[in-house]
Amino acid sequence: MTARQELVLVTGGNGFIGSALVRTLLAKGKRVRCLIHRSHRLLDGLDVELVKGSLQMASSLRAAMSGVEVVYHLAGTGKAGDWGDRDWFFSVNAGGTRRLLDAALDGGARRFVHLSSLAVHRFVGHVDADERTPADQRHHAYGASKAEAEHLVRAVGAAGRLQTVVVRPGFVIFGPEDTTSFVHMAPLLRKGRWSHVDGGRYLMCYSYVDNLADGLVLAGEHERAAGEIFNVHDGMKLSWREFVSAVIRAFGVTERSISVPSFVARPAGIGLEALFRALRIPKAPPITDYRTELASSDLHFSSAKVENLLGYKARVPFEEGLARTVAWYRETR
Repeated sequence: MTARQELVLVTGGNGFIGSALVRTLLAKGKRVRCLIHRSHRLLDGLDVELVKGSLQMASSLRAAMSGVEVVYHLAGTGKAGDWGDRDWFFSVNAGGTRRLLDAALDGGARRFVHLSSLAVHRFVGHVDADERTPADQRHHAYGASKAEAEHLVRAVGAAGRLQTVVVRPGFVIFGPEDTTSFVHMAPLLRKGRWSHVDGGRYLMCYSYVDNLADGLVLAGEHERAAGEIFNVHDGMKLSWREFVSAVIRAFGVTERSISVPSFVARPAGIGLEALFRALRIPKAPPITDYRTELASSDLHFSSAKVENLLGYKARVPFEEGLARTVAWYRETR
């Protein structure tokens, strides 16, 4: 008789990163249940169990957790970044994680994999920084709320109540069906345009979505992952200029980027945020404090730990990932 595969729960499985993870889990023969709040278009045609619920509704989380052995907590990542009410970020990222942890403990889950963010760190300049770098973000609400969620996850793991793993992907995550980074950059990049800060010389790190999904599965399966934090990105050290130029080449257009000094960009982002808040404009301003600070210093973190401890390796090369993403964007946009 064939052994019964373990049941895993993916929160946010209907999203950009979540649906890539679901496809990877299914390819490995896992039984997958997805907690979804709204549309499930990206899951159509996949052999998954769909459970309606919300991180704000504890009863729906308990129902979703029945029989689950491994939890992949991705819900809320689609709202990453730079614009939104501080209380909302904490309610979703910290409060929602707390409720999901409670449900996982009550339901008897074995492992809890939490998708966090490198934005838990202050943007003060990092080159090859590792997982021991303090999660000290307090200024930007998204990063601060993810740091608080990490603290909750780690506390449960340290108490021995549940195996926990924290995964921090690259600052830019891209791939087909993107809703987080590339899709907002592409309208300018497809015309060859971009506004760099200080010439785009600062270092960054990125994750192609299918590679990130591989890393998440390792975090859920590998014995040595329990209790750890991992920076999971594609391992390349690129400047913003190198990354942007590669995307523009993939679109096949002539680059016409410009550069703005950080001493101009930073006040502009802060000022526009203040203006939009004062006028109670709900949409995000064209530039923000978060975006300008993100591009104004080196923010490169080492992926050596996940490579050495879990054997992680990005299987989709950078150029191939860009080509897939650009093809998807052209077809759908």
